[in-house]
Amino acid sequence: MEYNLVHAMIGRFAVLIPLLGLFFEIATLITQKELVFRLAGGIVIFGSILAIIAGLTGAQEYFYLMEEAEASVYLWHAVAASVITFSFVLILIMRITLFFKKKEALFVVYMIIYVLTVIANLFSNEVVVHTLREHLT
Repeated sequence: MEYNLVHAMIGRFAVLIPLLGLFFEIATLITQKELVFRLAGGIVIFGSILAIIAGLTGAQEYFYLMEEAEASVYLWHAVAASVITFSFVLILIMRITLFFKKKEALFVVYMIIYVLTVIANLFSNEVVVHTLREHLT
């Protein structure tokens, strides 16, 4: 399978699973249930891993496109995706830490970073979809 197909396939899930995790984190805040907290954590960790893999496959694809002089079309997405991938690494570390040490201050910082990252991830994906639509037509 070509890298662009792997990135596109994983990228879709790397947008949707973290969004689902955000909904579960909000449910955690509302219900204050341990089971919901653990389930949300599992979804966030899985989504973060997918997002990191999507970032790595996207970087590989970007460097491949640089050889074909098409990379400038995706420059904004590449820069945003680098920041988003780094944010997901931080989120992954923080959420694993929260499994073992429940600290309210860490959870607040984590939620702020997580919400901003999910929004940036959605926005970056939307820009790419429109860019591809314009570039391919």
